[in-house]
Amino acid sequence: MKPWRDPWIWLAAGIIGLALAGSLAAFLFLGNPPAPQNAVGPAVVTVIAAPTSTPTPMILPGLEPTATPTPIAPPPPPNGSIVIGAYIQIRGTGGDGLRLRSAPGLKSDILALAKENEIFQVVEGPHVADGYTWWRLVSPKDPNRGGWTVANYLSVLPTPPAPTPTP
Repeated sequence: MKPWRDPWIWLAAGIIGLALAGSLAAFLFLGNPPAPQNAVGPAVVTVIAAPTSTPTPMILPGLEPTATPTPIAPPPPPNGSIVIGAYIQIRGTGGDGLRLRSAPGLKSDILALAKENEIFQVVEGPHVADGYTWWRLVSPKDPNRGGWTVANYLSVLPTPPAPTPTP
């Protein structure tokens, strides 16, 4: 039998022809489908890298790591060296300054920050709270600037001489 006389070949050719004719008709009559009305723009995909494992350091016997020392406040001045009326200077804060608080204690509100080497006058104290000795200081330049602070960062200055009266 000749291939052009096989009914299966004619059937397959007919199905392919109908599919092509249907596709052509759909394109001609329907055209390109319109874009969705709510399209905003191209999609953006953010790729987040997966976490990597951190290698665990091996500790050899006898070579255990040493802890980093926690900074320790300088020791308080000797007893009796700070008195009411004394002039003091802020020292030992490493340039960070010293918090002036509304009352003795670490949880009291912070009123101001005294700068390293700033001078104050002692107006009240001592008062012990939270393991520290506290003194209330006031700036000789601004009586509104002051507060309670720990004695560990205070260095007593010689009292300035009283001004001599002019005749």
